Amino acid sequence: MLTITAPAGASPAEFARLLMADLEPLTDELVRRILTGEHAYAESTLLSAEELREAVHTNLDSVLRQLAGEPDHGLHAARATGRLKAEYGFPLAALLHAYRLAGRLVWDHMRAACTENPELLPDIGADVWRIIDDYSTAATEEYGRAVAERTGRDAELRRVELRALLDGVLEPGRLHAAAQTLQLPATGVFLVVCAESGGATEPLAGIERRLRDKNVVSYWTSEVHTRVGLLSLSTEHVLPQVLDLLRREAGGRVGVSARFAAPLGARAAVRQAELAMTGIEPGETTAAAYGQAALPLALAHTPDAARELRDAVLGPVLALPDPDRDALITTVRAWFDCGGSLAATAERLHYHRNTINHRLRRVEQLTGRDRSDPRAAAELYAAVLADRLFPLPEE
Repeated sequence: MLTITAPAGASPAEFARLLMADLEPLTDELVRRILTGEHAYAESTLLSAEELREAVHTNLDSVLRQLAGEPDHGLHAARATGRLKAEYGFPLAALLHAYRLAGRLVWDHMRAACTENPELLPDIGADVWRIIDDYSTAATEEYGRAVAERTGRDAELRRVELRALLDGVLEPGRLHAAAQTLQLPATGVFLVVCAESGGATEPLAGIERRLRDKNVVSYWTSEVHTRVGLLSLSTEHVLPQVLDLLRREAGGRVGVSARFAAPLGARAAVRQAELAMTGIEPGETTAAAYGQAALPLALAHTPDAARELRDAVLGPVLALPDPDRDALITTVRAWFDCGGSLAATAERLHYHRNTINHRLRRVEQLTGRDRSDPRAAAELYAAVLADRLFPLPEE
């Protein structure tokens, strides 16, 4: 170890200036200590030997100048080092350990030089560790800022790549870079989820963590009326669990696409998820998979045609005063839901069977559809379903 000798009566500042005269060998010694005592530096291929030595030299020079009471750039060196290490991905603990090693190096040399002035040791030690603490704090704060900025940049890049995939504007040549950014495999099991928004809370809030618990990677983006997610499943055997989770967590209507095998299939899957969501009755809180119910899906595909069907079949019923209209629509819906059973419909609605039968006959008269005729009943059911999915706006 390099040894300096201070004259009797020397001040702590004079000790520091003596060390500054030997800054180059002190830098080499500290670099050796860091590489020996901190594996994160020794094993890194990101930081060159020149960059490490430059960072050590700058910080050591700045620390000694502080001890010597000479003008310096304050904590600039510490902040620059914190940002550098964050950008290279060094652990924060390794950075702080390096500062402790620097403090120990300076303390060892100044203590060795104090054989003639032992009474100065408490003040020197207090100054050394106060300055090292200040440098460590400044480096930590800048490290945190740099990590936050990088995280923000990474999040924005992921958002852009996700949006490109979902919108179908990602060129095939960019797929590899996008997949790397989103940490998606080139092939696998993928889903798109579309959740209806509009309430005070974000739909499917916190779903990312719950999906991660099932080894499902997901990325989400919010639109005006929906929240859309791209899911990458570890295996297709997880699919039933994912659907169950989405049903439990749904705070409104949630549509799920059919599974697809490559990220470039996301655009078509968005449309599937939107249709699956539209095929759920407004006001319900559940998730439905694309193709799960054929007739709601067909109506969702052509909403204008569905409204025309509703008006053509149920027009006379919908034109009634609100109490009559609601009573008839509620009854015919319940009758279909109960599989055409008068008894079950009466029990569900808490009316006598004769009342239910009377209302159904009135619907038949108004619509011209005999419910005993399968074709007429099918038209009536499709119209009732269209009215569920695309109800008339409230006046």
